Amino acid sequence: MAGNSKARQRKAKESVANGKDAGISSSDARNDAVSGSSAGAPFWVVLVLLFIIVILLSYVSYPNIASLLRHTDSVQSKREITSESEAHKHPMKSASDAVKKDVSLSNEIEEMEEEAQEIQPEEQETIKLEMTPETKSKTKEVKLIPESKKKDKNVKKKPEKSEKKKSSKKQDASNEIEDFKASYLKEMSPKKIFVDGRRLPPVELLPQKPNNSSVKVFLYDEFLSKEECEGLMKAHDRHVEEMTKKDPIVCFDSINTLRRHLKANKKKVNVTPLDFTPGTTCVNKTFSSQLKNWLKQNWSYSTAFYPGESRFSKVFEYRVKEATALTPVNGGKFQITSYPEGIGYKTHTDCREDDEKRDRMATILVYLQDVEEGGETKFPELGIWAKPRKGRALVWNNMNKDGNCEPLSIHNAAKVVKGHKYILQRWYYYKNFYSLGKRPPEPHLPEREPGTPRVSCDEYDHGSCRWYDEWNYDHILEYQRQKMTLQ
Repeated sequence: MAGNSKARQRKAKESVANGKDAGISSSDARNDAVSGSSAGAPFWVVLVLLFIIVILLSYVSYPNIASLLRHTDSVQSKREITSESEAHKHPMKSASDAVKKDVSLSNEIEEMEEEAQEIQPEEQETIKLEMTPETKSKTKEVKLIPESKKKDKNVKKKPEKSEKKKSSKKQDASNEIEDFKASYLKEMSPKKIFVDGRRLPPVELLPQKPNNSSVKVFLYDEFLSKEECEGLMKAHDRHVEEMTKKDPIVCFDSINTLRRHLKANKKKVNVTPLDFTPGTTCVNKTFSSQLKNWLKQNWSYSTAFYPGESRFSKVFEYRVKEATALTPVNGGKFQITSYPEGIGYKTHTDCREDDEKRDRMATILVYLQDVEEGGETKFPELGIWAKPRKGRALVWNNMNKDGNCEPLSIHNAAKVVKGHKYILQRWYYYKNFYSLGKRPPEPHLPEREPGTPRVSCDEYDHGSCRWYDEWNYDHILEYQRQKMTLQ
């Protein structure tokens, strides 16, 4: 019996040991161990030992669990705090992280993710995750609120700096326009001046035909130096060369002018308003490219610069003021124009015969190069003409002291027979206005690529076609209507 009892005790201990090594609990092993212990030791001793083991395990384990819970709470708290910013980038991910341990919300999150996948990229709306007070409770309700619907009544959106600057500039311009006071230029007073040691006396070109006109024409030789003339021509040629890489868009003052140009070039084309860009007097891009070839680029070239855009502009306007008393505030832009062989400009006036006082009271024209043959500036009604000479300036008035256009100021540029003609020209206005002498913003019509030049063809009998490096509003139909209304 004693041998059997000892055998059972050893077997029970091995079973308990095996159970511990395997990490499992065996009721048979425990029964054997207890029955074996009853034979070798009192039963209460075994209970005490078991109780001590349980206490030790509890002492060691519970602090780690509490630490883990505290860590989890801390992480959860941090997630709640940062959930708004994270949700902006990854709304579905943030929602999933915030409630991943809550089994009761798993179905809801899956449904939200499925709905998000069904939304097309262009229709997606930024979603902001907002944790409500109930989120901290056991239910942990999560609300998804579109960013576009969230409004903070206490916070006003501040305008961006660029918007502030634009608004400020518009306001400044508006104030300048309201405060602008027009000045009048009623006459010119030519006199002798000295420039870099050169004596420049004015020479009046007397009419060869009797008349009662107030038009006076004066000539200054060497008004510009050789270096000034050559510098202006080089700048002009470089600019024209760069911009002629693109075909120009051609504009006409009327359909009749277009038809007469086509007839002169022996082109039979049925021209209709559909050939023009809507809202303008310009033909479309395709037709413009055809006209460039048909007209054989039969035009002069004009490039412009404005007061203050170069040091020369200040030098020139001061020299003109000293010589003629034409004031800079009444001056417009500066134009450099070149005439290839065979090109001129038909008879015209620089002013209009109406009541408008904001018109070209006087003109100064400077020849930048000698022309071997042709290219003269002629006043047919006065019997006056001048031959191009490098640096020579012509200045004349187009209006009388009362601000009326003088019909006898009519003039033309004779065709260049041999050589190449360059001039610098500026107009001075009887009554100035706010935008005079300021580079205007280009109109959006017609649609065109940046850097596209313009060719403008004036009335066929009293003008010619001219290539320009800038766009104005003369070809805009609405601008023409408003201009007529104001007049």
